[in-house]
Amino acid sequence: MKKKLGCSLLCLALVTLASMAAVAADDTGITLNRDGRLAIATKAPSTVTPAQVNPPATISGNLSDFPFGIFFCCFGNTIAGINSALGFEVWVAIPFTPTANVKVHKIEASVGWIENTDTNFLLSVYNDANGVPGTAVKKFKAVAANEYGACCTLVTGSSSAGISVTGGKQYWLVVSTDDKNHGAFFGAWAFNSTDMRSHAIASWCNSTGTQCGANNGKWVAGQSGDPLPAYGVVGK
Repeated sequence: MKKKLGCSLLCLALVTLASMAAVAADDTGITLNRDGRLAIATKAPSTVTPAQVNPPATISGNLSDFPFGIFFCCFGNTIAGINSALGFEVWVAIPFTPTANVKVHKIEASVGWIENTDTNFLLSVYNDANGVPGTAVKKFKAVAANEYGACCTLVTGSSSAGISVTGGKQYWLVVSTDDKNHGAFFGAWAFNSTDMRSHAIASWCNSTGTQCGANNGKWVAGQSGDPLPAYGVVGK
């Protein structure tokens, strides 16, 4: 049985008050669960910016076509660098499999910053390696323009030439941090608003302490438990 990487929203609703630990200072309104892997924005967005809805050439994704709710603002998976305020490194990846040979021209993710000391991270397409992310096909340097909990601006990586992918072959959309540039990003990848089911997902954890246990420095595949983060893979 594959290990779940989170609990369901029903489970979360029952245990949030007991398990929530505040990790963001002052009045940011962002809290994490005890293991630091789930981020909750406790304040509603002060403004909602309508998103530009994609044309129908989507290879994979779960974004809503409603511009004021293209993703869910306030629950998501933590993304953090090794030198972040979280104190250890957490990345997340979602698998996708194109149905035909095609070129990926844009990837999108609902990532926001929790602390704006460093808003730079990486948005990438990876090859599959026995069910987890392997080598990077293309990495995009990305910037989280908005605070986590805001809606509905997506972070994108675009290639005019396109990234060639093979039909029937699994790839991964990866949100990670850039260790070469301090690795201080601390943010979260907000859940989608269209599909509440659990799906395949992978998580990377790396620490100098005990936070990652036996899986330190490894990709671990499993089921999300929670809804997947919101993403889009767009091609031609």
